[in-house]
Amino acid sequence: MLYIIVTGGPLPDEAADLIRRYSVPSEDTVIIGCDGGCDFLAKHGLIPHMALGDMDSISEDGIRFLEDNHIFVERYPVEKDWTDTEIALGKTEDSDEILIVCPVTGRIDHVIANLQLMLNLRSEGRSIFASDGISFCYPLAGSDGDSVDIDIKDMQKPLSVSLVPWDFAVPVKGVSTNGLYYALDNQDLTAGKTLSFSNHPRKGARSIAVSIKSGMLLVIITEAV
Repeated sequence: MLYIIVTGGPLPDEAADLIRRYSVPSEDTVIIGCDGGCDFLAKHGLIPHMALGDMDSISEDGIRFLEDNHIFVERYPVEKDWTDTEIALGKTEDSDEILIVCPVTGRIDHVIANLQLMLNLRSEGRSIFASDGISFCYPLAGSDGDSVDIDIKDMQKPLSVSLVPWDFAVPVKGVSTNGLYYALDNQDLTAGKTLSFSNHPRKGARSIAVSIKSGMLLVIITEAV
């Protein structure tokens, strides 16, 4: 099962196309609107399977959209120990795939929190990535190695690709790439250094593969706009 978790905050229209693309077939997909994320779904006529959160940022039109479509709403108090996104992630099972549709601009605290949540779940072996429809963030984590192979043939060109080490205490060991102009072969990367930023696909590449031997790494691909 694929869970598409749509968060609040400023999302570009491209995020709606992303949701439509990944929600087919619909019987294998669950869309969860988190609070203000329901406003984005309403704007684009995308009906979630459920909504949740403290509902402190959703508009009256968003509430009416949920009511008109008979969407179950799970409400939480404003004073709580988790973000709405973390609550939504708790609805998933270990075998589920997860797409977090979230801003990568705006509330930087929420952006960082979502990336942390994603990396934490990846370290537990979960299948997860995040995107706003323009930038795509793929986490790699673990002490026994990890890898990702990303199909880029349908992405808008040109693309910018950055590999972002996450943990300042532990370097990312053994980073190797395929399909990138500046290739890495068993390279160690350290947080706070920009060696692996602003790369791009090799001419004619239809996919990008990145592998690590250990550590925590974000693979970020941004489409031209």
